Amino acid sequence: MNLVIHYHICWAFDSPLDWQPFQTKEEATEVARRIKKPAESYTIVERDGGCERCREFNSKAFSAVTE
Repeated sequence: MNLVIHYHICWAFDSPLDWQPFQTKEEATEVARRIKKPAESYTIVERDGGCERCREFNSKAFSAVTE
């Protein structure tokens, strides 16, 4: 996926799912609604190519592969 403009689900609590990028806001919203538990809340945020979440995830994934 081209990570120029993309969307993340940001949960109100620290979640390992926050890193996953979506191509559209609608796709992110649909997934969030489907997996949300009753007491959870979230926001959908738009990110660009400088996305810190994707950089952090890719850095961790690369480190895991090279160890």
